Order: sequence, then structure tokens, then C-alpha cells
Amino acid sequence: TLVCDTGNIRVVRRFAETIMDLSTGQFHEMADYHQSSLSRERYMKRIYNKTASLFTTAGESGAVLSNAPELIVRNLREYGYNIGMAFQIIDDVLDFEASSEELGKPVGNDLAHGILTLPALFAIEQQQPNNPVLQWIGNPDDSEALPKAVEFVQGTSAIENARLVAKEFGSKALAALKNLDANTSKHSLEKIVHYVLDRRN
Repeated sequence: TLVCDTGNIRVVRRFAETIMDLSTGQFHEMADYHQSSLSRERYMKRIYNKTASLFTTAGESGAVLSNAPELIVRNLREYGYNIGMAFQIIDDVLDFEASSEELGKPVGNDLAHGILTLPALFAIEQQQPNNPVLQWIGNPDDSEALPKAVEFVQGTSAIENARLVAKEFGSKALAALKNLDANTSKHSLEKIVHYVLDRRN
């Protein structure tokens, strides 16, 4: 209702597209349960749909409703996309890296549900065959396979590799702000990037 109340067709359309993105992302996640052939490209598309699309819409719509110049609209859309991607990747990292107390859920919860995220994908790439992650994904009824898969991800460079990808998105988010005037609002947007990359829960 609030979106419609803006009376701005561009913003209304963008929100409608975002709802479609969210639905598509959820559908793809369900379709990818226990799919060992998941590619990094499909993972990136999925997290855009499920998470980064919301950040993208927030950045673009805020600029549009503020009557910002088109260049700034594009910049804030790019900022939203990149910080959204970084946010979700860090979320997926914390699923393996943080403690259960910090997360508020079991460590490796995504993997337990058959969801392959970037750290797991990096871990799969590092060892084939007899990869513990692939063994769990291929045989989810084996109760002993999951902790071995989680431990394997934690014991490789997969988590650090995923963090590096998140940092790349964070750097792009900061670069997207270069055309904005230096003020408290820009400083806040920059601080958000650092918070996203450094968060622990």
C-alpha cells in the first residue's frame, strides 16, 4: 500500500519486479535442495533473487523518490546490489564460522537442509571424488555424513575464499558511492558496508 501511495510508476514497477525476484529465488532454492551439480553462477543468481534484489530496490527507489539525478539513481542501485550480495555471502559464511549461540541456530544449518552455499561450493571444488560435502548431499539419510561435511568445509580455505568474494562486492559497493557528495549520509552508507563485512551474527 505504501509503495502504491508514492504514485511513482517506476518505483511501483520496481517493487513488483522484486516480488517476482523473491519468488523465483525461493523456488530455485527449493529446486536445488541436495543438488550436487549447483554452479557458482546459479548460486549468485539465487542470492540476488532472494536477498540482493531487496537491497537493490531500496537503493534505487530511495534515489528515485528523492528526485536524484539519473547517475545517482544508477549508483545507488549498484550500491544496493553489491552490498546485498556481500550481505548474503557473509550470512552463508557465518553459517559455518560462527557459534550456535551467535547464530541462534545450529552451525551448518543450510547444509543440513541440503542447501549449498558459496563456502560449500568452494569446498566441493577443492576435493573430488570422496568429498564429504558431496557424500552428505548425495546421502542425506546418513546421520554421520553431515558433521563430517561441516568439519570439512571449516577445515579448508573455502570460508576464507567466500569472504574474499564478499569483500570484492563490498569494494564495488563503496566504489559506487564515489559520485555522492561527502556528507553524513554517504558516511553512513560506507559504514554499513564495513558492518556487513565484519558482522558476527
